[in-house]
Order: sequence, then C-alpha cells, then structure tokens
Amino acid sequence: MRRLLSILAATVCLILLSLHSYAQPCATLQIVGPPGGTIPCDSALNLTAVVTFPSGINNTTTYLGDTIPFNPAPFVGPNPILVAIDDIWSGVVPLPFPFCYFGNTYNNMIVSSNGQIGFDLAQAGFFNSWASAGFGPAPVNNNTFNNTIMGPHHDILPTNAGAIVTWGVFGVAPCRTMVVSWTDCSMFSCTTLIDTQQIVLHELTNIIDINIKNKPLCAGWNGGVAHEGIQNASGTVAYMVPGRNGTQWSAVNSAYRFTPNGPAAPIAYTFTWTNAQTGAVLGTGTTLTLPPPVTIDSVLCTVNVTGGCAPYSFTSVYHVGVGKVHASFTYQKHYGCDEDTVSFNNISNPQTGTTYTWFFGDLNTSTDPNPIHIYGNQGTYTVTLIADHPPCIKDTDIQVIVISHPINAAISVLGPNPAVPGVVPKDSVCLGQGFLATTGSSVITALVQFIYNWGDGLGDTLTSQTPVAHTFANPGTYTVTHIITDTLGCKDTATQVVYVIVPSYVNFTASDDTICVGDPVFFTDTISANTNFFSWNFDDGKILNNVHNPSHTWDHIPPGGNTYNVTLTGKTPRCPDAVISKAIEIDDYPIVNLGPDTSICPGVTSSILLANMSNPFALSNVWNTGETSTSITVTQPGRYWLTVTSMNGECKSTDSIWVKRDCYLNIPNSFSPNGDGLNDYFLPRELLASGLKTFTMNIYNRWGENIFTTSAVDGRGWDGKYNGVDQPVGVYVYIINVEFMNNVKKEFKGNVTLLR
Repeated sequence: MRRLLSILAATVCLILLSLHSYAQPCATLQIVGPPGGTIPCDSALNLTAVVTFPSGINNTTTYLGDTIPFNPAPFVGPNPILVAIDDIWSGVVPLPFPFCYFGNTYNNMIVSSNGQIGFDLAQAGFFNSWASAGFGPAPVNNNTFNNTIMGPHHDILPTNAGAIVTWGVFGVAPCRTMVVSWTDCSMFSCTTLIDTQQIVLHELTNIIDINIKNKPLCAGWNGGVAHEGIQNASGTVAYMVPGRNGTQWSAVNSAYRFTPNGPAAPIAYTFTWTNAQTGAVLGTGTTLTLPPPVTIDSVLCTVNVTGGCAPYSFTSVYHVGVGKVHASFTYQKHYGCDEDTVSFNNISNPQTGTTYTWFFGDLNTSTDPNPIHIYGNQGTYTVTLIADHPPCIKDTDIQVIVISHPINAAISVLGPNPAVPGVVPKDSVCLGQGFLATTGSSVITALVQFIYNWGDGLGDTLTSQTPVAHTFANPGTYTVTHIITDTLGCKDTATQVVYVIVPSYVNFTASDDTICVGDPVFFTDTISANTNFFSWNFDDGKILNNVHNPSHTWDHIPPGGNTYNVTLTGKTPRCPDAVISKAIEIDDYPIVNLGPDTSICPGVTSSILLANMSNPFALSNVWNTGETSTSITVTQPGRYWLTVTSMNGECKSTDSIWVKRDCYLNIPNSFSPNGDGLNDYFLPRELLASGLKTFTMNIYNRWGENIFTTSAVDGRGWDGKYNGVDQPVGVYVYIINVEFMNNVKKEFKGNVTLLR
C-alpha cells in the first residue's frame, strides 16, 4: 500500500542558525492533517492551519542597544557595489523586504564608501563627507548622518588591492537578512591599516546588527574619530555605541545590536487555501475540508499578516496521498514429496465491494478472494494481488514465495586444514587426520534420520543435523554417501568424493657436521614421491626450493653461537608439513700472527719472546720446537712457526717468523788477493759482519810493522798491499776493535794467512 507523501507540519521560515546563532525567532506556518498522513479510502481530508508569530516585534520609534556575540554573516556577498570608489553614496539598492526604521517603511537604500547605510535616496550618487572630526557626537543634523546606520562611519579608502564593498541576502522569507560588508578596505592616510565591517538588517523584526572584524585607529587623519550607531531622518535622535560616538577607538571581533523598543503593533491574520499545482482557490479560514474522493496532490496555505510596520505573507505546502484500496494477503505452505500446496488468505481493506485478481507467478491466475494453489515444481515465485474498489484507486500487494523441495540432501566434507584454492579440493584429507562432514540439507519438514556411509565399510546414523567426524585408516579415494529421511517418508541422497592423501616424508644426511668457515657441506636428501614441494633453510637467510642434494657454504659464524640448524621441509596439500632439522657446527680459522721477522745477537743480546700477537689465548698451540705453550723464548737465530687449532679441532692456521743473526763479525783465517774476484780482500764488512757501529782494524807483519789500518764500517778490508806493493805470502797479525749497535764493544786478535 502506498503511503501519503504529506508532512504534517511544514516550517515556512528557516533561520539558518548555523550562520547566525544570535538571530531572532521566526514566523512559522504549520498544516495539521490526518495522523500518520494516511487518508482512508472514501474519506474526507481535514486540514488545520496553525501560525506562530514571534513575540516582541515592537515599533521602531525607539531602540535598545546591546553587545552580542561576534558571529557575522559572510564578509563577501554576491553583489559588488562601490568597487574602487572613495567618498560617495552608491546608486539605489533595492531591499529584498520592507524595512522599518525610526517609524518609516523603506523598500530601497543607498550605501556609502565610508561605512554607512542610508535611506535618503536623494543622496544617491552624491558626495559622502569623510570629515566627521568636525561634526562632534551624534545626533548631528546634516546630510552625512541623517537617516543613516553608521557601521561605523569613518574615512576609509576602498580602492586598495583586495578591497570590496558587497551586499547579499541570506535566509528564507519572512526571516531573511540583508547584509552589507566593507571588506579589507585600507584607512585613508594610513593605507597599511585594513578595516573590515558589516551591517545586517533583519526582516520582520527590523533588528540592526553591526559586526566589526577589525577597525584600526588612524590617529593622524580626521582626528582619528569614528561614529558607530543609528540616527533618525531629522537629525534629532541618535542611538550610539558607548565610547564610539565621534571618539578615537579601535575594535576587533566586535558585535552590537539595535532592537526596536516602541509599542508593539496589533497583528491580524487571513488564510487562503489553494491547489498547489493549479492555483485554484479551495477555501479560506484556518481549516479546510476536502470531500471524498480526494484526488488532489498538494495543498498550499497562504497567511497574510497585517497591522505591523509592513504587511507580510508566507506559505506552507501539505502533500496529499490520493485515497485508495489497501491490498494485502498472507499464505501458508503445505509440502509434499513431489508437489506443494499454498493457501492464500486475503486481508485487503475494504473487503465489501472489492474485486481481486491473483497472479501466482507460474502463468496461473485466479479471481477467488482466498484461493488455494498447487505448485508442481519447486522454486521462487512472485505472487501479485490486485484489489479494485471504485472510486478509490487500485492497490497491489506483491510478495515473493520460496518453495524449496521438502527434502534436499547436501553434504560438505572439510579436512582439518584450510583448502588451497585451485590446488586441491576442499574434500581432501591427510591420512590419519580426522575431518568434519556437515550437512547443508534444505529441509522444511522435520527430519527423522541423517545417515552417513563413509565408503570404507563404516557409517553413522544421526537424528539431528549436526557435523560428524570420521578418520580414514588407509589412503585412497572414497565416495561418502549422505541419506536423509523426513516424517513424510521422503528420502534424498547426496554423495561426495573424498581423497585421503599420504603425508610427506623428508630426511637428509650431511657430508660433515663440524666444519670451518668457507668449507662446503654436501647434503643427500630422502623425499617421498608424493611431496609436491620442499624447501631447504640453511639458517643464514638463504632458502633453496625444490633442489635435490644441494651443497652449501657458510661465510661467517652465526651471532651468539657456532651452530647452524639446517631444516628441510616437505609439503603435501591438506597434510601437515614434514620437517627435519640437523645442526652443523662451524668454527672460524684461528688468526695466527707472530709479527715481522726480527734478529738476535747470540751471546750478546738477551733472548726473544715469540707469541701469537692476534690470538694470545688460543687453546691449542704447537710450535715447531715441540712446545705447546702460548709463547716460547728463543736464543738462537733460525725460522720458527706456530700452528693454532680452533676449538672444534677442525680449523688450523700457521704463521712463521725468521729470527736472523745480528751483531756478529766473521773473521777468515786466509785470503788470496790475486785479482780473480774471489777472496781478494781480508774482512769485507758488508759480507762478513752485521750490526757494526764502529770498526778499527790494524794489520802487522812478522816484524811488528803496522802495514794496514782502516776504520770504515762497511769497507772492503785489506787488499794484501803495503804502500801499493804486494806483500809476500805468509802469516800476518790483526787487531780488530768493534762496537755493535747494542753498544757492546769487543776486541779480536789473531793471524791471517796471505796466499797467492
């Protein structure tokens, strides 16, 4: 049944409180109609008009002034005026509603470039005086202040970039506002100071608001004075904002209201009812009655208000639903194994004098008030009842009837793990794991039995439609059969194939489980054929998928330990993962550093301590001397080496050091200065000495005569001559005094044989 579109109470005036939270109450007109907005068929329509008019609408002969919260209208209206013009009244601006001011009614106004609204239209387009410093406090009888609203009046220069003077109308009659704004206007002479102000005129209440966003003080021009207030046409009465009547002042986010305070005027109302579509008059007065049948769509009520400052009228619309029949029915379903019967109960209103047409949704119809219909097939049918009762409008009731087969077996088997779409059917299960079989049977009548035959020689019989669990003992493919029986003796069967899958098996061996960093480990795996995916995780961030018998090398020791856990995981759909892990112990090659090669002065200098400079606390040390201590002491030159073994006994590193002989002098017992390039000099120091600091050698013949002397540390020695003459073959005596680099001094005496 259609519902009437009428809204019982329509508010004529929207105050737009979200824009002006301080606005006055608005006049409203409500139309009261039938409860719920429904008109019964063959019934009359009765409407009543209820008007609400705001109290306290007083005559404008006197005013009260008061501060109000700062909540302005938009400071830029849709209609520009006085763009970039200074010290002038605008042309005539029509008011959107009659406005009463100091006992007079105005339909037009003018706007000044210095912040005023005026109602003396004779000043339109003429000069607006800026020199208010000489006027003094209002009231002042001159053309600048007479019959004006000063919001405030001061010398502003609305010609700067961005400055604009605009007006606009906001709200809905009879509660609109006329808003004039001076926005971002510079002060004259103080052009960096910006003024923004606004005057708001309220329809019906004739209230005046002045909103000041920013009014700066330009003290150096026109005495810095400004006037904020209202003054009558004769210049005899003015209501000014305290402290702002021809004085120096500034303001930010300031709002002030002037409210009419004269004697309240008597109000009278007249009402006119019309057809909202055609305009035809339907009646007058506060009530309206329309006889049946009601065929009109909407009614307009207009209230005319007289007796106040100016006449007003406002309207409200009532939307009417056309009288009609109410079509409705209920039904009952009676099921059988093959056919289903539906009994229809007609509850349309009115019953008397109404004719009915039924459409059962299977190409069959009836005109019986309460028909019985048999459906030969199960399904979903749209049944339509049309009720006709002239002169009321026909009504239609449409309902969907779902006729399911009274018994419809269905089965769903679910393994313990979520199915993988597109990979394995949801009815796969892993061997050894139970699964749930659930029925999605569509049944209307009560069931007697739920029978499950699992296909493996086992079965279950239940009396309620609850999930049942089953575990298969062997892998393979099984056909699960589900049979249901209802109280009518009807049976239905559903089957489902179940795949029982063998779980994965994985294992592996490693070529070594104790290794050094950088050594490869070779793995040999054993993976069952039904494993369709396997993965190696080497515990160092590296993963290898579906690769048999891999090898792997670790390039560092794991943080916080020396073991990597190698894991092999095998996957088979619907089965838990097969996982095996084995530990690989890994150690780093020890660091061995015996330092640079050095030297020793046997019998002269002290011993030398050799130790592993990079790893002094190694647990396993073996020197080539056979010692196993962390350090050894050597007193002889030669090559020494150290082998260090890691904690796991697998990783070995070796370093060697050459301890050279130093601080020595080798003295031969003969030489042959025959010019053959071999042994031609006695005691060449560059070949037979090391670590010399000073050297003095004297050679004597058998008669004790000194035949050769030298102090050269790196000299070649004696060439077998004396004063350039070869000396004879024989034995000669030498005396050598040396000082080594370690400050040790030594004298050598002996004989040397000269040979030819």
